[in-house]
Amino acid sequence: MIPRIVRASQHCATSRAFSVQSIARNAEATFKAPALGVNKTYDEALKIIAEDKIKRLAEIKSMEAKLAQLVKAAPSAANDASMATLKENIFKQEAYSEINDPEIQWRFNNGKIDMSKAVFRYMKSKQFTRETLPVIQQRITQMFVTPDLLPAFTPSLNVQLDFGAGSSPKLAAGAPAGANYFETGSFLLPGKTIKEPKINVESFHPEQKYYTVALVDPDMPDVDNESFKQQLHWLITNVPLSAVQTEVSTDNSNVVLPYLPPHPPKGTQYHRYTLLLAEQPNGGQDKVEVQAEDVSRESTLRDLCSQYKLNVKGLTFFRQVWDKDVSRIYKEILKEDEPVYGKQPKTDELLDETGQKKKKFINL
Repeated sequence: MIPRIVRASQHCATSRAFSVQSIARNAEATFKAPALGVNKTYDEALKIIAEDKIKRLAEIKSMEAKLAQLVKAAPSAANDASMATLKENIFKQEAYSEINDPEIQWRFNNGKIDMSKAVFRYMKSKQFTRETLPVIQQRITQMFVTPDLLPAFTPSLNVQLDFGAGSSPKLAAGAPAGANYFETGSFLLPGKTIKEPKINVESFHPEQKYYTVALVDPDMPDVDNESFKQQLHWLITNVPLSAVQTEVSTDNSNVVLPYLPPHPPKGTQYHRYTLLLAEQPNGGQDKVEVQAEDVSRESTLRDLCSQYKLNVKGLTFFRQVWDKDVSRIYKEILKEDEPVYGKQPKTDELLDETGQKKKKFINL
């Protein structure tokens, strides 16, 4: 049961402009429950919600007792499956026990979310599945990130990049104030991505897990094979993340390959710079040992996942084409000659080796 929303026009009939003071008051807004005894329907709804919560908490207590017994039992695949099911059911019951609380609904709708609470993790995961996931899946399929880079999969993490103010022509829907998250598949200018971005990961598991971060360009020309090859722009391992630990930091992880600015060569079509998060072995509980000499800029994502038993859980990508800033990146940062690519000229079958038009008839 959600409290009645009073429109601003009821309080500000003479003006539609919000003052600085009113915005500040909004930012500090707190939930104010409607007075009891005014609306009998509302009072009855609260009573039903409270009774339902008591019932669900009792169910949780019973399931936790069963879980404790399974933990003490001898390890087996069947026990592991039963424990996983019980943990999932406990999580759902914890969420269901609070989800109809008017204050919980108000806090969720006003961005005052505590991801340490099961109810908010549940609501955010449902919001991700309903609103964000379809867009990601559409873009990675439509632009062939899958299967060009990795097999088809369903992302379970919301990965967002921030290259700073003015880096994106269009911000992602629902981006928080001050963030510069872009829509998956957006075109970004090479001059805006020279410095490494901030990485924010919205996950829904309360426990800490370790992830590997990789930024890959699958569209570098492979002249020898007349095809394309991957270039690894960034590789970080042992990144700890959880529902409450959302920022990727190089201070508590291992940078295997430092950030290499995107630089789509002249003469090529757009490049799909894809940042992926892969869960490390044992459900993200194990660290991996990857040294710089074990990989190269040409290491492929599939080989990395196979060798180190990584499981991709989330991604985002942006597109770029050549502009004058790419020439600057080659000269000042890469310190190498800039390549220029182009298609082979078509052979005109009506011209001979001298470039003259072939005669239609010849003497035999």
